Amino acid sequence: MAHAQDRGGLSITVAYFRDADGLRQWQAHPEHRAAQKRGRAQWYERYKLHVAKVERSHGFVREE
Repeated sequence: MAHAQDRGGLSITVAYFRDADGLRQWQAHPEHRAAQKRGRAQWYERYKLHVAKVERSHGFVREE
């Protein structure tokens, strides 16, 4: 999971899962459910959630 936030408070969190079952397990996990509830009550005024499937991925590593 990766998270970034700008000085104005705008933030993004990105999580990757091996498959749809992994995502479902995370969604149902008791600690995650508690964190969602706490976030909605204490931290977030609003948020958007996007679920996407990666069709292709590419990377590069420069060899020294």
